[in-house]
Amino acid sequence: MMILGTAFGMVFYLLQVVSGESGYAQNGDFDDAELDDYPFSCYSQLEVDGSQHLLSCTFDDPDVNSTNLEFEICGALLDVKCLTFNKMQEMYFIRTKKFLLIGDSEICAKLKGKKITCRKMNVVKIVKPEAPFDIRVIYREGANDFLVTFNTSHLQKKYVKELLHEVAYRQEKHENDWMHVNLSSTKLALLQRKLQPDAMYEIKIRSIPNHDYFEGFWSEWSPSFHFRTPEITELNLLCGPVSRIIRRLWNNFARNQKR
Repeated sequence: MMILGTAFGMVFYLLQVVSGESGYAQNGDFDDAELDDYPFSCYSQLEVDGSQHLLSCTFDDPDVNSTNLEFEICGALLDVKCLTFNKMQEMYFIRTKKFLLIGDSEICAKLKGKKITCRKMNVVKIVKPEAPFDIRVIYREGANDFLVTFNTSHLQKKYVKELLHEVAYRQEKHENDWMHVNLSSTKLALLQRKLQPDAMYEIKIRSIPNHDYFEGFWSEWSPSFHFRTPEITELNLLCGPVSRIIRRLWNNFARNQKR
């Protein structure tokens, strides 16, 4: 019996050793000897709150257990060597004025103080603009078009001011039949003859940096705006050409009066 008890004790000891070398502790945490890779993605938003910039990172795998994980950025910073991210649910973020905006930084995911995944990034190359807002659509009967206007906070910014906007619009009953227009201004004229009469339309807009120095990703889509095109009647068909003729004659008369 003593020999049998000694044998069981040796087996138990060996199982403990093997378990310790497998990379996992008894509480399920990763052992320092073996750490998994944790790929992640980041984007920056410059001047989101006065002169403060925002840098946000998330793990690519939404199911990763991030309880003991943290993020740190080092390099290309003013007055400090490194900064630690704050955490809100699954999002890690820094709001600071200390980004140098020149050169690469090293961003690392860390577990219990040890770096497990690092990426070199330049915050001016991963810019995600704020979404456009305040979309308005005005029907101009005389011009037979719809004037689309919208606003963007980047018009007031010092850095990322040049943007390319993508305007997407569709007839509501055609869910996947989106039309797309790219432009750099915040105004667009949609010709009435290219839209269906007496129909509801949905329109939304997003933006991306359009500059040699600042690069990055598309913003989120703006809130959608809905508008209805007017019904075409015989009177509309008659008055349309007549109004254009009258307007042309009036313009010619005005120019002659100036002479």
